[in-house]
Amino acid sequence: MKKTAKALLKFIDESQTAFHVVETIENDLKSKKHQELKEDEDWKIEANQKYYVKRADASIILFTTPKNFSNKTTYKIIGAHTDSPSLKVKSNPVSSKEGYQLLNIEIYGGVLLTSWFDKDLNLGGRVYTENQKGELESHLVRLPYKLRIPRLAIHMDRGVNQEGFKPNPQTHMFPFMGLGKEADFESILQKQLKIKDKIMSWDLYMYDTEPCSLGGMNEEFIYAPRLDNLASVHASLVALTESKNSADDIMMASYFHNEEVGSSSQNGAGSNFQEATLRRINAALGKTESEMYETISKSYFISADMAHAIHPGYTQVHDVNHKPEMNKGPVIKSNANVRYASDGLSIAKFKQWCNAANVPYQYFNISNDMGCGSTIGPMTASRLGIPTIDIGNAMLSMHSIREMAGTEDHKLIIDVFKEFYK
Repeated sequence: MKKTAKALLKFIDESQTAFHVVETIENDLKSKKHQELKEDEDWKIEANQKYYVKRADASIILFTTPKNFSNKTTYKIIGAHTDSPSLKVKSNPVSSKEGYQLLNIEIYGGVLLTSWFDKDLNLGGRVYTENQKGELESHLVRLPYKLRIPRLAIHMDRGVNQEGFKPNPQTHMFPFMGLGKEADFESILQKQLKIKDKIMSWDLYMYDTEPCSLGGMNEEFIYAPRLDNLASVHASLVALTESKNSADDIMMASYFHNEEVGSSSQNGAGSNFQEATLRRINAALGKTESEMYETISKSYFISADMAHAIHPGYTQVHDVNHKPEMNKGPVIKSNANVRYASDGLSIAKFKQWCNAANVPYQYFNISNDMGCGSTIGPMTASRLGIPTIDIGNAMLSMHSIREMAGTEDHKLIIDVFKEFYK
């Protein structure tokens, strides 16, 4: 169990932004002989092979082909997302106030703002440059400088413990870069990239510098940033890459950007990335559109995203009959208003895989007096017409800069995913 959890910690430590997540995955796939397909090239798909395709640097779909293509062939897909709530650098990045150099950021996703104060922060992501020929080039970057968003001393905010800390996202969430006049941000990027090409644009995000760790008296907990949703990405990646190619089925894992802000982007789950990939595989196999939809109707999609564990200090926010616990197995998420895609058929199928893998499972339904979040599940099910379930491991501190999950759960969900791929 701990070996599997430690592999997750290493994966997260190497994957600070969605762009770095895809880089980490791609490096792993190349070492395991997966062939890259490119969206601007023709695809040739053969039996008993391994492939992957990227889009916009932060989304990636990987799949293996069966030993034999036939009318029995189906798609077995697990979907997750590469992004996590964060602070993103604005277009005019640096300002000065009261002698401090401040980094101008905006809020990306549903950030638990209070957790970002008094933490050592780094900055990383994607930078575009232009060379002397007018050509654009994309670079991944991690800046080594530690930044921080300091809290106001309690001596100047005496009522904070009674009245609560309510940070203003516009006036309080500036990471401090240093002292003195405004820094030349483009020069900083050029120095880090060791280039002289003109800086044209960037997609840069803040992240926690503290390494992931195991915690608790018996190391039963995982302490890490971005568990939502890199734990699901890693679990499905391990399950697929450690599974043998199927006799009949195309086994696939799809990782999308921008789930935390609604998935409506070029490479989000709301885009055509998943459908276009299936269409191109179908075309490469010489099959008709009708045959593709026949295959999809027999296929299955697991939307893997983390779930809310019961918190002993806040039991009132849970439905009394739905209190997922850590290290008790994956959580089946359902909602009458289809905020999750689970239905009777998809739940029954998933429970069969859990039973075959000897893995326990739990249920989550939101309390009736609360609103329910959502996932990539419903949009995938509606776009493709594919049977879909929403599941995930129980965790605490979701959308905090540091989150908490169960050590044993990670191995359990990998076991279910491997059973699914069989």
